[in-house]
Amino acid sequence: MLAKTILALALLTGSAGLVLADSDKVAAAGSMTPTQVTSRLQSQGLTVRKIKFDDGRYKVKATDAAGHKQKLSVDPRTGDVVSKGDDDDDD
Repeated sequence: MLAKTILALALLTGSAGLVLADSDKVAAAGSMTPTQVTSRLQSQGLTVRKIKFDDGRYKVKATDAAGHKQKLSVDPRTGDVVSKGDDDDDD
């Protein structure tokens, strides 16, 4: 019984932490979804490896057709790439 109570408390505490951690990392209403941004980048020949919303932009790790890893910053309303650079990080 004690184990069940501890497990339930841990799950509730963990879930609350996840909600709080992600609440400030959500794109504003009217923005493209991560799926829409991914589709747009795929249509440009990129393979999206990772996408997240942070600092008012989508931060994307992608690979181009030649296999080069890139870090992209994408405008959430238009889906346009605002900046890009080489991705030296291992995923």
